[in-house]
Amino acid sequence: MEKLDILVPPDFKKSSQIKNVKQAIEDGDWLGTFNLWVIQNKPVPAIIYQQRSPNASWAPLKLDVTAGGHYTAGESIKDGLREVREELGRKYNFKELTPLGRRLNVGVDTKKRQRRTVCDIFIVLDDAPLSSYTLQKEEVHAIFSCPIDTLLKVHTKKGYTFTAVGLTNTGKATTLKVSKSSFPYNWDDYHFKMALLAKRFLKNEQSLLY
Repeated sequence: MEKLDILVPPDFKKSSQIKNVKQAIEDGDWLGTFNLWVIQNKPVPAIIYQQRSPNASWAPLKLDVTAGGHYTAGESIKDGLREVREELGRKYNFKELTPLGRRLNVGVDTKKRQRRTVCDIFIVLDDAPLSSYTLQKEEVHAIFSCPIDTLLKVHTKKGYTFTAVGLTNTGKATTLKVSKSSFPYNWDDYHFKMALLAKRFLKNEQSLLY
C-alpha cells in the first residue's frame, strides 16, 4: 500500500512520520498533493479536465484537475510529474510549469472520511489534441476540453450548462453535459478560481497566485 509523508502545520513541512495512505486518511492527517492544470489556447481557450473513475473513493465521475495525486513518501515537488505521466501519458519538463502557489483543502470522500490536503498547484500550456493522451484506466474515466468562457458561466450563472467534447480511456469520442454539479464540491470555489487564473495566464499576466 502506498506510503505517504505526514505534514504538520503551520508551515506544512514533512514530519518524521510516514503512514500508509489508508491509515493517514483515517487519522485525519495533512497530506501533500500535486495538481497540474493543462490549458489550451487553440482552437479556443480551454481547460482540459479529467473525469474521475466511477470507482474512485473521492468524487467519482466528477470533473477534476487535469492530473494530480498524493506525493509518495520521500518524493519532492518535482516528482509530482509522475502522476501526470501515469494518468495522462504526458511528459513535461518541470521548467515548463508555472507555479500558482499552495492551497489547503478539507473534503469528504465516499466513505465519509475527511481528507486534509496541502496542494501544490501548477499550470501548463499544451495545445496537443486529446487523442495524444494515454489515459490510466484505473484512475481516469475520460478527458474533456472545457472552454474557459463557458466554465466561467457555469460558475456564475444559475442553471447554466454546456456540452463538452472529450475522449474516454478507450479512445472513444464522447460528450458530457456540464453543470456546476459536475465538479467536486470545494469550499473555496477552487474550480471557479482556476478558470479565472487560466484566462489571466493566457493573457501572459505575471506573478499569478492562487
